[in-house]
Amino acid sequence: MMPTEDSVNMLDSKDVVLYRSLIKQSRHIILVVSIHGKIMEANQAAANAYGYSIHELQMMNIYELRSPDTIFLICEQREAARQQGIVFRTFHMRRNGARFPVEVNSQLVQLPEGHAVFSTIRDISEAVMLETVQATEKKSSVLHKELTAAYEELLASQAELSCRFDELAAKEIIISRQNVILTSLNDIAVGLMHKIDLDDVLAMIVESATQLIGTHDGFISLVDEKAGVFDRKVAVGSFAEAATRRIKVTEGLLGRVYRTGKLAIARDYTTWEHRLRHPVLDNTHYFIIIPLRRGLKVIGAFGLAFSEQGRCLAEHEVALLQRFGDLAAIALDNATLVSSYKQELQERRLAEEALRASSASNQALINAIPDPLFLLKHDGTVVDYKAGKEQLFMPSNRFIGKTVFEIFPAEIAAKILQSAELVLAGGDIQSFEYQLTVHGKVEHYEVRIVSSSDDEVLAINRTITERKRMEAQLEFLSLQDALTKVYNKAFFEEQIKRIQLLDDGAAGIIMCDVDGLKMVNDMLGHVTGDQILQVVAGILTNCCRAGDLIARIGGDEFAILLHSNSVKGIVSCSQQIRERIEVYNSHNPTVPISLSMGLAVCAQPPLDIHALLKQADDSMYREKLHRHNSTRSALVKALMKALEARDYITEGHGDRLQDLIEAFAGLVALPATSIADLRLFARFHDIGKVGIPDSILFKAGRLTAEEWVTMRQHCEIGYRIAMAAPDLVPIADWILKHHEWWDGHGYPLGLAGEAIPLACRMLSIADAFDAMTSDRPYRRAMSKEAAVAELLSCAGKQFDPDLVNKFCTLIQALEKRA
Repeated sequence: MMPTEDSVNMLDSKDVVLYRSLIKQSRHIILVVSIHGKIMEANQAAANAYGYSIHELQMMNIYELRSPDTIFLICEQREAARQQGIVFRTFHMRRNGARFPVEVNSQLVQLPEGHAVFSTIRDISEAVMLETVQATEKKSSVLHKELTAAYEELLASQAELSCRFDELAAKEIIISRQNVILTSLNDIAVGLMHKIDLDDVLAMIVESATQLIGTHDGFISLVDEKAGVFDRKVAVGSFAEAATRRIKVTEGLLGRVYRTGKLAIARDYTTWEHRLRHPVLDNTHYFIIIPLRRGLKVIGAFGLAFSEQGRCLAEHEVALLQRFGDLAAIALDNATLVSSYKQELQERRLAEEALRASSASNQALINAIPDPLFLLKHDGTVVDYKAGKEQLFMPSNRFIGKTVFEIFPAEIAAKILQSAELVLAGGDIQSFEYQLTVHGKVEHYEVRIVSSSDDEVLAINRTITERKRMEAQLEFLSLQDALTKVYNKAFFEEQIKRIQLLDDGAAGIIMCDVDGLKMVNDMLGHVTGDQILQVVAGILTNCCRAGDLIARIGGDEFAILLHSNSVKGIVSCSQQIRERIEVYNSHNPTVPISLSMGLAVCAQPPLDIHALLKQADDSMYREKLHRHNSTRSALVKALMKALEARDYITEGHGDRLQDLIEAFAGLVALPATSIADLRLFARFHDIGKVGIPDSILFKAGRLTAEEWVTMRQHCEIGYRIAMAAPDLVPIADWILKHHEWWDGHGYPLGLAGEAIPLACRMLSIADAFDAMTSDRPYRRAMSKEAAVAELLSCAGKQFDPDLVNKFCTLIQALEKRA
C-alpha cells in the first residue's frame, strides 16, 4: 500500500536545502534510502562509522550495511517506516567486517527525487555494553540474595538436607548404571519365567509391554489356526471396551503381522486405508503390533496404541519392544510347555493304552518342544527324559535311571538337587544358569524346575548362549561411542576412578582435539565432520597398543590412557599419530585434518590422575591456540584448490567467466578499482560447490527436487567459506546472493530488483551465457545466437532487463572482433 500525502513528510525546496544541511552537520549517522533499498544520501558520520567514503556509500544498498542475520527483517521494518515511522534496534556491519549495534529512527519523506526513507542511526555499542553490565550486576545481586537465603535455609534444615543428599546419592547410583534397557528386559524376563499359568503369563505380557512404553492401551491375541482368527485373550485401556475380540488372520494390522512375520506400525491409524472400523479404533492414532513367534511361525501378537495425536515411538523403543516380544514368546512357550507336559504325564499314567494308540501324534507333539525335559525323583534320579532338538542329542537310555550326578558335573548336579528339594517343599519355580564346554566352545544354559507331583519335579533345560551373547553386545554398546566405535566418556571416567585407587598406578595421558571441526561442520556439513572424527579414531586406534584405552570425551576431543609411565613410549605414540595424519592429508588434500595434542606422564607413584589430566589438557590447548589461525587458513586454501581442480564442472569456465565479466564491467562503466573484486568473484562465486556431493554435482541428467535442495545450499556454504578467508571477505556477500532473481524468485534470500547487488546481477547473466554455450553432462552446448535469445526471454524475470540489453550488445561486439 503506497502512503498518502498526509502520511508523508512533504519537503519544499527550502526544506530540502535545510534537511541536506542537517544531514551533513549531524553527529549521528544519517542515511536516506530509496524504497528499493539504494542509499541516496549519507553524511560524514556515516562514512566514519562504516569505513566507506560518502561516494562509496551512495553506490551501495542498505542490505550491504546490515548484519546478514538481520537482513530478513528489512522489508518489514521499511514498510513500518513508510506507514507511520519506526524506531528499532539492529546490527550493522563496518567495512572491515566488524558487527556493531545501532538504534535506527526511520520515517518516510517526499524528496524531489521521489519517496525515500529518512533514517537517523545511533551507534549504541556503549549503551548495550552498559545495559549488559547493569543486567549482570542485577542478576548478581539477585543471585547473592538467593544464595544468602538458601544458605540460611540450609543451616536451618541440616537434617532434611542430609536426607535429601542420601536420596540424591541413591539416584546417582541408579543413573550411572550402564545398561538400563538390558536390566529392564532381564527383570521382565525373570518375572515371566516364574509364571507357570498361561493366563498369568498373558496378563503379565500386556502389563509389562504397556509399562515399557508408557501407554494405557494394549492387548494380546493368540492365533487359532483352525478358525483362521486371532483370538484376543487380554486387553486393557480402550481395547477392553472393543466388542471385536476375534479378527481374521487376513484383516488389519494383525493380518499384516501374520503374513510377514514382522512387526507392523500405523503412524496414524485413523487415516490408514485398511483399518478396521470400530468406535475405539477411530480414536487410535499410533498403533504398533509385535509378533510372538515360535521359530518362523507366528503364534500370536500383542498390540499397543496411543490416542494422542503426534505421539509415537522412537527407534530404540521399537527395538526394545522387539526384544521384549522375543522374551514374551519364550515365556508363552514355557507356560504352554509346562501345562502340556503335566497334562501329558497325567494322561500317560491314567491311560497307558490310550497313549500307545496315539503314540504317533503324541511323539510329534513332544518332538515339537525344542528343549530337553527331565522328570526327576526327589533324590535326583531321572524317571523320564525327552531330548531337545537344539542340544544334548542322546537317546533316553543314557539318562533314565541315572542320577543327575552321573549326567552333570558335580557343582551343577548339586544345584539341581537343591532346587528340586525347594520346589517339593512348597516353594516357587526354581531356576539357575550354568555353562558347559561343548565341542570346544563355551555354551550357556538355563534350568527351570517346577513341581510335577508330590515326589517328582520337571526340569527344563534351555540353551541361552545367544541371549548371553546379546547381553554382552548390549553391554559393550553402552560403553562405546556410536559414531567412532571407541570408548565413550562415561567408560573413560570409570577407568579414571578405578586407576586412581591403585597404590602403584602408573599412567600416561594423551589429550587430542580436532582443530577446526566446527568450521568444517559449518562449511561442509556434519556428515563431513563425522567422517573426520571417524578417521581420527581409526588413526588413534592403529597407533596405540592393545591395552591402551581410547575414548571420545567430547564433540571434537579424544583421550588416550596408557598404562605406562614411559615418557619415550608416549612421545613415540604421539609421533606416530602425527605421521599417520600427514599421510592421510597427503592423500586427502581437500579437507585436511589438524590435531592438537597434549602429553602428560606420571613418573612415579602416588598417581594423581586428575592433575595428570589437567596437565595434558593445558598442554593440548596451548598447541591448539598456536595452530588456530594456520588451521583455518590451510582448510580454506585446500577448498580453494579443490574448486580450481574441479574448474566449476566444465573445463575453462572460470577463465572465460573472468574475462567476460571484466569486459562487461567496462561496458557498464564501473570504476577500474572494482575489476579485481569482480574477477575474484567470477573465479570463486561457486566455491560452495566443494561441499556438494559429486553424485549431485556431476550427475548426467536432471536433478530431483531433493537434489536441488542440496545443490542450492552451495550459496550459504560459499558465504561461510569466504567469511573465513580474508582474501574473499570483500566478495562474501556477493557469493551469498549470486543466484537471486530480478523478480524475487531466486535463492537463498528471495531478493528482487536493485536490492540484488550489481555485481551479482552482472555475473548471473555472464554465467548463464557461458553455461548455455558450453557442453554439460546432460546436454550439448547452444549456439551463441540461441543463448542470447534465451537471455532476452528471461529479462525482467531472472535477469536485470537493462543489463541484459547491454550484455547482448557486448556479445555482438565481441563476435565482430572475432
